[in-house]
Amino acid sequence: MPSTSYAYFKPSALATTGYAYGMAMLDDAQATSVLVHRLRSGRWTGLGELTCQRDRSEVEVRAVSEAEALSGVGRYVGATLCVARVPAGAANLWDYGTVVSYSWSEPEALGILHMVFPDGPAVIAFDEDSLLNLSPETYALRPCYRRAVCDVMRRKMISLHEAARTHFNGIGRRSSRKSSTILRALDCSPVDEATVVPIFDTDSSTVRTVRIKYVLDFSYYHGTWRRTPPAVRLGQSIFNDIGAETSSMTGPSVPATRARTAGTTTGSTAASAAPFSMDQLSDSDLDDEAAEPAQPPSLEPSTPQTNGKRKRSEVVLTSNDAGVVRLLALKEVVGLDSALANDIDQLIAYKKISRGMGSSSDLITRAPESSSNFRPTDTQRLIHSQLVNDKFASMSGQRFLETLQIQKKDFSFLAHPATGSGFYSWGFGFLGLSLMHFARVTAKARREAAKTYDMTHFKGRAQRRQCAAPENTAAIISAIDSLARAVLTAYKPFVASMLVELLTFILEIESEGVATTASDAQEVVYWIDERLELFRSHLAEADSAAASRVSSTFSIIDPSFVGVLQAISRKQLDSVVSSRAARAAGVVPLSTGPRRQVSLNGAHHCDSKARQQVPPSIVKALPVVRGKRLCMRNLSNDGCHGRDGGCTVPYRSHLKPAKLPADVIEYITEHFGGLAPSCADITANDA
Repeated sequence: MPSTSYAYFKPSALATTGYAYGMAMLDDAQATSVLVHRLRSGRWTGLGELTCQRDRSEVEVRAVSEAEALSGVGRYVGATLCVARVPAGAANLWDYGTVVSYSWSEPEALGILHMVFPDGPAVIAFDEDSLLNLSPETYALRPCYRRAVCDVMRRKMISLHEAARTHFNGIGRRSSRKSSTILRALDCSPVDEATVVPIFDTDSSTVRTVRIKYVLDFSYYHGTWRRTPPAVRLGQSIFNDIGAETSSMTGPSVPATRARTAGTTTGSTAASAAPFSMDQLSDSDLDDEAAEPAQPPSLEPSTPQTNGKRKRSEVVLTSNDAGVVRLLALKEVVGLDSALANDIDQLIAYKKISRGMGSSSDLITRAPESSSNFRPTDTQRLIHSQLVNDKFASMSGQRFLETLQIQKKDFSFLAHPATGSGFYSWGFGFLGLSLMHFARVTAKARREAAKTYDMTHFKGRAQRRQCAAPENTAAIISAIDSLARAVLTAYKPFVASMLVELLTFILEIESEGVATTASDAQEVVYWIDERLELFRSHLAEADSAAASRVSSTFSIIDPSFVGVLQAISRKQLDSVVSSRAARAAGVVPLSTGPRRQVSLNGAHHCDSKARQQVPPSIVKALPVVRGKRLCMRNLSNDGCHGRDGGCTVPYRSHLKPAKLPADVIEYITEHFGGLAPSCADITANDA
């Protein structure tokens, strides 16, 4: 019999940045790999559903009890928390520390967190109502540090941390790097940024103490497009506190029955920070403070540094090159991207040549950056950072779009620059991007588009290509599949999961016959664009959990889609009403499409001549049987091609009268090729 097994997985095993629990069904007859479902309790409650294949041996050797897995206690290893505790000689206070391990007692169903605080290690009973998982910047700001729990209750504590996080990151307001400004606005005590805080390094299984200033600098400048002041020096990770010796201590030992050691993290190599330039603007209030004096460059050989625009080899100096040192110091002051920096490079190159340290190839000239390059805004970068996977995360916006064009053979849509820039930040709906921009195109259409559009102009105001209107739901399904291919290439799995849910829903409404015409399909596309726009708005608020819940609205009973059904019903009702009004007025509109005829060999062909409306006098002269007037085409040589002996027009009847008005026979002869041989015995009368 299959049995349910729970296991404790290392970081990245279940697409999480930390440890996670999973559930699997084990059977003696199963293969070496099993399906594991990620549990969402504890630290990862806000994540979506995830199922993946893992080795059966991994599940067996890392098995835990059901109670432990559902509690989520192990997920907090490596996390930075605000937790309620009672330090020696104090009351129950909010304090800040990092989790290095945990233990679990099965009989009591009790979890223990082994934590390190600034004043040393401590053991904390696991209670999710008495702790809050924090991002590094909020952990460093410490708005509730050593405040009594009875004074600041849990809800107030959570609101203070959320307000500090949004102010620091500029979510819904202007961002700020100044901790004093943020904490003053919350009526909290300021922090001493020279103080060190413990953070658990899962790579080395040690606790590292890092200055609060470096944690805030790294969180504010690293991985963003904010300009980095010359006085701020960032390392490759949050643990590389350049400018201060980072001490470390081994984590406290824990009982061998449940001691957990850290695994390999999924962090990618940090990108270099954008250099300072006097002609750049900032969205923060950092300039309100006096800038710290720039430090002169080191005389030791250094590894060449790079920025987003170009690569320059650093000058290897000796202590005798005081003039070059001064030039480099001046270059840092004016900014690496300013016009004067190019002149300083030329002077340095001349000095190197005069000392035999270089060649004429050092006299480089910096080419100006193309005005057609894509320059995403801060909001676009924020949204993109939550979408992009590790492979594409280190790419600039320009390189990201160019990479999509290079890989165009893998995609069936046209990689137009405006479509790519919209895809970069998920600009569906109001921002102009539509699902039908990802409709399939032929190779010939690609070649024609390359002649029509400038495929190298990635500027934000690039002219957006008009997308094709959907003919039916099949075109919508094709566009979703095309978009999903690009998402699977560049974005995280939760985005692809949303599109899978969307595709399943569209297949459902296709089987139900909800959208049968082109206008109905267009209404569905409008609705999809609005859903994708809602997904983007949640990402703009840095709420990925709410974005993941957008797929729950992909339902035929959801209020948003009920509006689509009502719009489709109104169009169908208007069509019926207009048709009845035309019949009541005696005007019977015939199809304006090509006339279908039958050749001598029985094959169908189309007459390019459009049909004309039947005059009211002719309509009134037609015989009526059971409320339906005579079908003139049925009596003619053209014939009527309705199914099962019926007429193609529901309000016409097939019958053969003995007599017809002369005007009707004349009309049949003129428009339908005369009476058929089988109806040649019909006589004309004047009535």
